[in-house]
Amino acid sequence: MAPRIVHISKLLSLMLRHRPDEFGLQVDRYGFADLDEVLRAFQDRNSTFTLEDIEKVVYDGEKQRFEIVENRIRARYGHSFSIDLGLDPSEPPEFLYKGVDSADVERLLSEGLVPDDRDYVHLSFDADVAARLSARPGRRGTVIRIAAIRAHQAGVHFYDCGPTILTKHIPGEFLDLERGGVITSHNVSQEENVTYGRRRRFSSRR
Repeated sequence: MAPRIVHISKLLSLMLRHRPDEFGLQVDRYGFADLDEVLRAFQDRNSTFTLEDIEKVVYDGEKQRFEIVENRIRARYGHSFSIDLGLDPSEPPEFLYKGVDSADVERLLSEGLVPDDRDYVHLSFDADVAARLSARPGRRGTVIRIAAIRAHQAGVHFYDCGPTILTKHIPGEFLDLERGGVITSHNVSQEENVTYGRRRRFSSRR
């Protein structure tokens, strides 16, 4: 992705996911801001930014982070403040995955998954994707597998946001540790990698 588009995507995330007030934007209860106002905020920082630049990020991005509806724009997920996404709960696949810091694994398997600095827990459909998302320089990541159908049947709500599934909380009884293989992310050095693969069952009571 071109550096200009990467920069715009990061700035959109800051505006719509985290700090709309800093850019003079008003976000409604569903997370939408006026598209013209967002463009103005961009052009206040760089007059060469255009509506076409924003639309390219929205429509060409593989992760489908943003959407435009009737001249209003919002982030589809990833908010650090509370919004109503306007989504109905949906039935998840049998398993979902979450990449986490290996240092947090024991605690998470006991206490369950809850949002940290986001409004929802973000889950992946694929273990490899979760592994790559968890990889950070200087940090070893581990993939947790969620028994999503069992959790759904027990009353946990899941919300389908395209490339990611959102939820508010998953108790430890529905979590397993994926272990056995190694995946190395292009985002980290050769010494840093992520474990995943064969399931090992952990008790939620430690």
